[in-house]
Amino acid sequence: MKPTKSLHYFLDRLIDYAGLFPPAKLDIEHSLANYADYIKSKDEWMISQFIIPVFQLREISEQLMEKYSEEYPLVLSLISGDISNEIETVNQFLKMYGNSSIFKGYESRILNLSELPQSLESSYQLGKNQKLNFNSFYELPPSDNWVTDMNKAVSIISEFNVKHNANIGFKLRCGGVDSHMFPNVENIVHTILLCRDLNLPMKFTAGLHHPIRSYSESVKTKMYGFFNIFIGGMIAHKFSLEPDALISILIDENPKNFTFNENGLNWKSFSVSNSEIQKYRKESFISYGSCSFHEPKEDLQQLGLL
Repeated sequence: MKPTKSLHYFLDRLIDYAGLFPPAKLDIEHSLANYADYIKSKDEWMISQFIIPVFQLREISEQLMEKYSEEYPLVLSLISGDISNEIETVNQFLKMYGNSSIFKGYESRILNLSELPQSLESSYQLGKNQKLNFNSFYELPPSDNWVTDMNKAVSIISEFNVKHNANIGFKLRCGGVDSHMFPNVENIVHTILLCRDLNLPMKFTAGLHHPIRSYSESVKTKMYGFFNIFIGGMIAHKFSLEPDALISILIDENPKNFTFNENGLNWKSFSVSNSEIQKYRKESFISYGSCSFHEPKEDLQQLGLL
């Protein structure tokens, strides 16, 4: 089934492939083979970057890179504690395979808030000095003071962006392999609204295999849906939603409330036009990481959308 225009704009480069990570946790050969197949398939328009820790670039052989080319490049989002400390590994890889690979994204974890300003500065200057054009996202690991720390982290990133006219974003983890790894809905809402108010782009990871929120037998909890997160975020931006209103969208388990037509998408009576979808996807809600590309596609087909 051919997707409507609004669904096409919504799904365009939405999924970053994270086959190396749990629960799939495939080896490098299998993951790279999958990604090569995906970017050459009829559904290639939905797939974005291949997520990989920098140190694993050393495991990519010339034989594995034979599946990629200038026409079908390996588009990388690199995970590193500090990309400036591992740039030699990156440069060696790009020197060998620069004609068939692109370094497009950088993802890092905030292990010490006091060191965050320096981390932002070093990665930003690295990009400028080496003429590397990558999008950066910083994630805050779970903790007892997560909301307080997140407020500080997002504020620090926002101040840096304003000072340098940069566009560094925040990465939010929405689940994992165990139920305790799923954040409560209030924390997700608080983060989305704070990033909205401070004009930070967001990407998401983990627990978003399915379009609609539903109970998962494997993790014994309800998993958030990528429709709920992304459509809820767009509506929160457009209509300046308060927390309770956004919560209603994020916990909605009825797929009939999420509709797509040729002119835009809807959640109940709220609508977002095609041009707004494109704007929000480009500027605010960039992508989400998934260890599976088949699961979201199969769900969309079952919903009669693809």
